[in-house]
Amino acid sequence: MVRKISKVITCVTGDRVVVGQLELRHAQEHFLLPDDIFLELLERVLKDPKEVLVDSLKSPSEYWLFYRLENGRFLVAVIKVTKTGHYFASMYPTGKQIRNKHKKLKRLKL
Repeated sequence: MVRKISKVITCVTGDRVVVGQLELRHAQEHFLLPDDIFLELLERVLKDPKEVLVDSLKSPSEYWLFYRLENGRFLVAVIKVTKTGHYFASMYPTGKQIRNKHKKLKRLKL
C-alpha cells in the first residue's frame, strides 16, 4: 500500500513527523476545519507543546504532545515511532486537563 503524504513537520523533539492523508482525514473529524487551517494547528501543536509524554524514556513507541489553547483546554497529538520513522496518528481535544489515562506516562524533558 502506498501512503499519500500531506506534509512533513519537524516537531519539538527534533524528529521529522510524516503526516499521511488518511490520518489527517481521521483527525479532522474531531475539528471540522479546512485542510490548510488544520495543518497549521497541527504544526503549532507539534512545535510548541506545553508537555510531551512518552510510554518509555529509553525506547518510546508513541509520543503524546499536549498543547494548551487560550481558553485553557488541551489538544493532544499522537505520534507513532517505528523503525522507518515518526508518523502522525491522531489529534483530538482532551478537555481542561490531561486525562487520567495519560498521567501514567513519562514526561519528556525538552
